Amino acid sequence: MIALKLSQPLYYLMMAVLIANLTQRKHVKHGNRKRLATLWVAGVLLFLQVELVLIQHFELSDIFLIPSFIFALALLYLLRTKIFVFKIKCENCNEKMNFTKIAYWDNNLCDSCQPETEEEIKAAAEKEAAEAKEEAFIDNPDTVQEVDWDAWEPKETAVITYIFKDDKVLLINKKTGLGAGKVNAPGGRVELAEMPIEAAVREVQEETGLTPLNLKEVGQLSFIFKDGYSLKGIVYFADDCTGDMVETDEADPFWQAVDEIPYNKMWADDELWLPLAISGKYIKGHFIFDGDKMLSQEVEES
Repeated sequence: MIALKLSQPLYYLMMAVLIANLTQRKHVKHGNRKRLATLWVAGVLLFLQVELVLIQHFELSDIFLIPSFIFALALLYLLRTKIFVFKIKCENCNEKMNFTKIAYWDNNLCDSCQPETEEEIKAAAEKEAAEAKEEAFIDNPDTVQEVDWDAWEPKETAVITYIFKDDKVLLINKKTGLGAGKVNAPGGRVELAEMPIEAAVREVQEETGLTPLNLKEVGQLSFIFKDGYSLKGIVYFADDCTGDMVETDEADPFWQAVDEIPYNKMWADDELWLPLAISGKYIKGHFIFDGDKMLSQEVEES
């Protein structure tokens, strides 16, 4: 069987990648991105190894190798920005770099171009970040069709939670932050080391005094703003809550009949996807905004 012949070489290749990753740990200060890249490669190889073992265990035909490798290639494509970070030539002078710089240094600079001090390294990183920010602003898209959403990474991740009870939905008059002055649902940014569903509960509690129950994810929203800001929002629905509703510094909560949601006081995208989510659809939305004005949109339902 082909699967049997491939299994052992693939195992050794995966182990070699993991050993390479162990050597990269010594250089995590200036090479963390490349260390993570080898972990992603090892993960894809592990997936293939598991597929080969399953094919052998159940004595399946080698034809099952085809979908396994297709899926692995799809994973590599989706992770291309995280995996393909290794350069052979210096990005500054185009000279061939030594192995240490290729494998362990994220900035892909040769010895001659390498900053000599920590201050210079920090300055180079700040310059790179500033150039990336400027490029992102210059190349800021006008339409959702211009964006590779699979490779796109938001600056922040947030959650928004709608509580439904007795044919009414909990909304807020937002007082602070993005969308202040608009009607919205309780929500906010996901904090470091916090799960999105945990953030959803916390934000509702902080803004309204209520605790949502039986949370269910119903959609994901991706936003790009012309000023360079970007945000991914995860939408949750809850069918009950506990606690006493209170007005807070962040929000003034109120119950609204579901068939009377004031879309004219909300973000322009809400009217496009919220009715679909209420009807039971799982939604994915992509939006381009210039301030409060929506320039382009795309909503998918499933």
